[in-house]
Amino acid sequence: MEKPIKEIRENYSKYEELLGKTKNSSTPTITLDEVKGNHQNTRVKKVEVAHTSIPEKLELIVESKIENKKDFKFKLRAPEYTGIPFFRFDSDGVAHYNRIPDLELPKQKIDTPHFHKFDSEGRNIAYKTEALEKATECDALLNDISLCMAHYCDESKTYYNNENYLEIIQTPPTELDFDSNKDNPTEGVEYD
Repeated sequence: MEKPIKEIRENYSKYEELLGKTKNSSTPTITLDEVKGNHQNTRVKKVEVAHTSIPEKLELIVESKIENKKDFKFKLRAPEYTGIPFFRFDSDGVAHYNRIPDLELPKQKIDTPHFHKFDSEGRNIAYKTEALEKATECDALLNDISLCMAHYCDESKTYYNNENYLEIIQTPPTELDFDSNKDNPTEGVEYD
């Protein structure tokens, strides 16, 4: 079981302000052109984010698996406040268990995709939005990372110029984007 985050529990009003007010990305388009150092199968990009009322430096981190474009994460961090992301979205992965007193066991398990935020006790709480509960809307979000980012933007109040959604490009323009499970570049070629 995860420990509650002390910084969030002790200064929850700051957490509410961090999450509740508008944040602005330094760029309208995020191209995942770096490979994550400890996970060579994951592309990553970190961009600066400015909060409308808190002067601290914030970061938006976008990660995506190279082989599975439907496996991605969005994370907001405030390194001066806490070392871990204060708001996150996971499209794929293991279920999260919300270990909250008096919550029935079946309601504790939250399958992906889901968001993560913290409660006033500093506990990491996973939850689904209405769109993630509906199969057709959820499928549309997972099939288009920029559409899913727009959903994240609304949920986290993170935009470009206070109102524009961020676009995500999963493969840099310097590389070919083959889906290794579907594309066969030699399909239809006859060899003698």
